[in-house]
Amino acid sequence: MDKPDLLSLDIPALTAMLIEWGEPAYRGRQIFQWLQQKGVKDFSAMSNLPLSLQKKLADQTQISSPSIEQRYDAHDKETVKLLLALADGVKIETVLMLYKRENSRDRATCCVSTQSGCAMGCVFCASGLFKHPRNLSAGELVAQVQATATIGRELGYKGITNVVYMGMGEPLANLANLKQSIFLLNQENGLNIGQRHITVSTCGLVPQIYEMADWGWQISLAVSLHTADQKKRERLMPVAARYCIKDILKACRYFRRQTGRRVTMEYALFAGINDSKQDAQQLADLLCGEDIFLNIILANNVAKAGFCTSNSEIIRIFYDRIRRQGIEAAIRQRRGTDINAACGQLRGRS
Repeated sequence: MDKPDLLSLDIPALTAMLIEWGEPAYRGRQIFQWLQQKGVKDFSAMSNLPLSLQKKLADQTQISSPSIEQRYDAHDKETVKLLLALADGVKIETVLMLYKRENSRDRATCCVSTQSGCAMGCVFCASGLFKHPRNLSAGELVAQVQATATIGRELGYKGITNVVYMGMGEPLANLANLKQSIFLLNQENGLNIGQRHITVSTCGLVPQIYEMADWGWQISLAVSLHTADQKKRERLMPVAARYCIKDILKACRYFRRQTGRRVTMEYALFAGINDSKQDAQQLADLLCGEDIFLNIILANNVAKAGFCTSNSEIIRIFYDRIRRQGIEAAIRQRRGTDINAACGQLRGRS
């Protein structure tokens, strides 16, 4: 982007730019609220700004404003996938998941893509079929949340309550923009999404886990494990050759100490690959004594990758064996498979 993207800037950065232009400092907060809280993309709609400033902003800056090229609504009426076109023509996907609750606040979750593809090479993931991604800016991350918030309001929800960085790309490979986007989403003058309602998923980039832990933020961490066998993990996830399971667990313990937040391990079950009784026992042995929650995922079919999910009986046996070993675990509800919006499927159709 040749012009600065205002949606990537926090209040101090906006204020510094405006002071340099000879504008009063309070304009920074005003513009931030228009951009982040109200989602305004047209400078002329910023009614409390003088016309001269509106024009200068339009001439010298820009606002991340991806266009919705396609929208897919799942049969469950609770999952929506958006194909978004960014300013440079790059296409990404983001997902909205809606949860109605009788006795508590309704939940609306945005699944954010952090890159335009993924270079991690996980053999079961459709996003990895696009191996030369570019990092998305903080503003492009925030814009995905704003786009899904608009859809959510159309469907009767008040706004986005939860954000998960689990879309296309490896979030920790885009760490600086990830951090800035979380900071922006958390601001009281913005969407005001609590840190405890934000989850970052990673395939296990160990140095970045340590760095994120040192932020000291109350965000959640999820690690894609998928097998307790190091050699098998290297075949499934090439990044495992750089960061072994032992080092990942050590980093997770550090994250827990620094943040007070328990880490989730993600384990997608693939038929005939990682779903045997022996796989379950090896996983239980690995996690025994660790303060970790296990999220068992019903893997989604990615035709080009040649992987399919385990059958229901195998899943039950796997889960029961894990639970009998004292591991706290749950089977994650599968959402959006009919629109290729589930885990590992993003960018599979478009």
